[in-house]
Amino acid sequence: MAKTPPKARDQSAFDGWKLYLSLFIILLVAFIAYMPSLQGGFVWDDDHYIQHDPLIYSINLNALFSNYVMGNYHPLTMTVYAIEYHFFGLSEKGYHAVNLFIHLLNVILVFYVVLLLSRKTEVALVASLLFGIHPMHVESVAWASELKDLLYTFFFLASYICYLKYLKQRKAKFYIGALLFFLCSLFSKGMAVCMPVLLVLTDYFIPYLWSASDKVKRISSKAWLEKVPFFALAVIFGVIAIYAQRSTEAMQSEIPYVFTQRIVIACFGFVSYLVKLVMPVNLCAFYPYPVQTGGSVFPLQYYTYAILFVALAIGVYYSFRFTKKILFGFGFFAITIFLVLQLLPVGSAVMADRYSYLSSVGIFYLAGEGFFWLWSKKNLFINARVFSSVLLCLVVFFFSLRTQAMCEVWKNSLNLWSDVISQYQSIPYAYNNRGVLFMNDKPEEAISDFSNAIKLKPNYPEGLNNRGIMLLGLKHYDAALADLNKAIESKPNYAEAYNHRALLFEAERKYPEALSDYTKAIELKPDFSKAYYNRGTFYINQNKLEEALNDYNTAIALEPDNIGAYNNRGNLLSMQKKNGEAINDYNKVIELSPNNVNAYYNRGTLLMNEKRNDDAISDFSTVIQLQPNSAGAFYNKGIIEYTAGRKDAACNDLQQAAKLGYQPATETFEKICH
Repeated sequence: MAKTPPKARDQSAFDGWKLYLSLFIILLVAFIAYMPSLQGGFVWDDDHYIQHDPLIYSINLNALFSNYVMGNYHPLTMTVYAIEYHFFGLSEKGYHAVNLFIHLLNVILVFYVVLLLSRKTEVALVASLLFGIHPMHVESVAWASELKDLLYTFFFLASYICYLKYLKQRKAKFYIGALLFFLCSLFSKGMAVCMPVLLVLTDYFIPYLWSASDKVKRISSKAWLEKVPFFALAVIFGVIAIYAQRSTEAMQSEIPYVFTQRIVIACFGFVSYLVKLVMPVNLCAFYPYPVQTGGSVFPLQYYTYAILFVALAIGVYYSFRFTKKILFGFGFFAITIFLVLQLLPVGSAVMADRYSYLSSVGIFYLAGEGFFWLWSKKNLFINARVFSSVLLCLVVFFFSLRTQAMCEVWKNSLNLWSDVISQYQSIPYAYNNRGVLFMNDKPEEAISDFSNAIKLKPNYPEGLNNRGIMLLGLKHYDAALADLNKAIESKPNYAEAYNHRALLFEAERKYPEALSDYTKAIELKPDFSKAYYNRGTFYINQNKLEEALNDYNTAIALEPDNIGAYNNRGNLLSMQKKNGEAINDYNKVIELSPNNVNAYYNRGTLLMNEKRNDDAISDFSTVIQLQPNSAGAFYNKGIIEYTAGRKDAACNDLQQAAKLGYQPATETFEKICH
């Protein structure tokens, strides 16, 4: 009589408290590995998504669901940003805490997905542990702008869990749940469109992965019909994603490689992602495309990756004779990574660590199966359980150290771009971004970085614009104008370059040209807060106060944390004797910038005029504390003290103002103190 094959173990056969304790330890290890990310700041695109995006300043669902942002349509992600802004404002720690929290939730979902697929707790624990601590995921967790990666993965995995439960129980609530979570994933990031293909793969492989007692049938015509809503949503959001990409420069219009070379690049990306998942070294925020030698010759070494890809594909296909799990795991990885292999060029990087966030689940599932196979082996020359456990501990230790090191790289923009430049000296974008960081404090380093960027890419508009504004600050007007003109020539719709050239024209007293360029910048970019602010200041200098007020109002509406606009509008309102409104603006400046000396001084002056002497003294005292050489603050405070009958205090203040060289204080001191 033939033996009955053993039934696959179900998760219910395990002791509950051991399972929960193990999962808690995994979450704790993942939290410790990623804890440095909580100390990080805003980097890279965070200014566009968070710091200077008026879309998130209020929770307006109509606006959030009807706008593209940075070449993407992800309204659910933007809604979460709006909620975060409501609670955290511009406090970086809040955004990083939310990212880490969602990552830990995803660790739990990965555990559940792999548990449903494998029916082995050990496999699920290993897979979720590796997912939780892997260094390639730092980009998704430590970068506030990658909330979209975390959110779409959360809803994607939730949808997949519902679908797996539907395959098991055939209950409509799980099918509807899968569809709704899939829709939420699409609203979070367009990459979720790969879900229907993964469901087809799952339908095919589940009969192999689960036991015969589950009675799961191979894919049928009914199963195909069940996929129709998923494919329909994927097509709709795929079209939306294409239009969103075309709304910016994210989708390259001039492709430097023919399609056969694109295939080689895709092979390079596929193999590189796998290699870095196994051995996460030399991770980088920006991986450049291969540099073509001689201007047109495609580097031959990249064809090696095509050969490796073919060999890998043959090996995976051959493994089907022995186990179906390897092909399923690689299939999961391939389906979820396919859209970002640059067959359709998006952006200027050949690959990105964040793209492996969801895709890695397929590989970590295989790692869990491999660990379980080794752990349960008996006839080895060593103790298999001890060996596999020690190996896992070493991997966890190494991955955790690398994760913490990468969190330090992502801690601030200077670390980030310096790390990129240390690995690749051929990326103008990296030099330009680091140069921007040097603009305020290290002008020579900034100009050097911008020059390096321009050397690598002579018609690089951003580099030319930034070097132009630096040269303008140094009053090298001719050189600055040459750079800004070239930037506009290279990119005719470059609003920032027009804005900076207007500043240059204003400095040279070419007022009609300056006004023309400010207006052109606003026409090209109607939400350009800085251009409104600069034109408002221009109007004040031209004594066009109403026009200036309108521009400051618009600048503040577009950028509610625009300190300069509040301060200048306060000055303008003060000139118009609208003291109450001016004081409100100075209050806002102080709220946004508690150490803003000018705001305290200006508010103190108005309070003094309003006879609110105690409040005025408080403001002038703050000015003196922040800026001890402020003769004007000492003088005004002395006058108020004298008016209040406190002659000794008044004379002390006036004497201090006189010592600082303030002539009116000397005269007043001589008059009332002697």
